[in-house]
Amino acid sequence: MNKLHSRVLKIEKQINEIYEKVLEKRPSHFRKRDIINAFFGSLIFGLTFIFKGNLIQIALTLTTQHLWTIVIITSLCLTGEIYFIGYTRVKDKVERPFGQFWCKRFVTLYGIAMLVSLGLVYLFNMNMIIANNPLAILQLVVAVSMPCAVGAAIPGLLKQY
Repeated sequence: MNKLHSRVLKIEKQINEIYEKVLEKRPSHFRKRDIINAFFGSLIFGLTFIFKGNLIQIALTLTTQHLWTIVIITSLCLTGEIYFIGYTRVKDKVERPFGQFWCKRFVTLYGIAMLVSLGLVYLFNMNMIIANNPLAILQLVVAVSMPCAVGAAIPGLLKQY
């Protein structure tokens, strides 16, 4: 009888886990697979923007105020995605505070977006087109980082729906 009771408890636990994953879609902990998915999402979105004909001319006209605005808007978009798509589904908010939940996801997603942007600029030799000017390279990287950040966040969105 005791053995039967332990099996019933085990099955009940497994059913609860399936319910949480399938119906409640409770966010799981951030894993290596999420990082890989974010990288490919960022790369796909970045590739679509890097080949825009006027990208270099537009990036070179960006002022410091424009760059900061792009960074702030990108940060707000990522924060919104992290909160509304992920954190609202967390059951125990005391155990998983938003700051901790947000920080590792935000730093990872935005870091991936910046690295992919920088990689694309160098991969397609755009740094030579703008004469290896560090400020111009920064302008181009920041301009491409916004769509890359959105692309990095898309796999998390798709996983929830």
